[in-house]
Amino acid sequence: AEKREAFGSALKDKPLHQDTVAAIAAETEGAFHLAFRCTELLGRIEANTATDQERSMFRMLTPIAKLTTAKQAVAMLSEAIECFGGAGYVEDTGLPRLFADAQVLPIWEGTTNVLSLDTLRALSKDPSSLEAVAEEIRRCCDQATDTGLADARKQALAGLASASEWLMGVAGNKEELERGARRFALTLGRSWELALLCQHAQWVADTHGSTGRAGAAARRFAASGVALVRPMSSADAALLCSE
Repeated sequence: AEKREAFGSALKDKPLHQDTVAAIAAETEGAFHLAFRCTELLGRIEANTATDQERSMFRMLTPIAKLTTAKQAVAMLSEAIECFGGAGYVEDTGLPRLFADAQVLPIWEGTTNVLSLDTLRALSKDPSSLEAVAEEIRRCCDQATDTGLADARKQALAGLASASEWLMGVAGNKEELERGARRFALTLGRSWELALLCQHAQWVADTHGSTGRAGAAARRFAASGVALVRPMSSADAALLCSE
């Protein structure tokens, strides 16, 4: 973006290219924070310093972090190599191989559907794990007091609420629970990422006087949406799967 020029100026100065890169950067930041929250908890568990609540939360975080970040990796790398134009397709640039390596994540780490069911399985084994996750998301949002983070904080809490309400609404209906498992897990994952982004942005503000780039990442991530749980017709699904 800094070196390539089009229509008389560098790509980095083109508003549309800036918008594209901003979306990639925000998703990358969210994935980073969720992955390293998982890493932090694993370290605490291995060091035997984790609380019971953290252990409970980690049971759900493992499949959620895998499926959420894997799907983000594929989508964002697709956008990134598209930014290179034809070079993103030509094999000797090495760029197509990056995309192939990203695509293996939701396959070998999952698949996404399997990880979604793993999330439900973790919840069934430890019903308190969802409340542990909810408390963490609320805690992160409560810490984000900067006015510039108000909408992002609201979106994270709304995503959590929609996932919780959906789960209560389908409780006892095994078929509907399975049908919406992917959207449920991804909503929790994206809400969690946004909450962590808000928490980090507040730390940056407290440390440096402004939320800066961290705040921009939280706001852009929120604008992309986190709540994916919504009613879907089982009859339509059956029709679309038929020959």
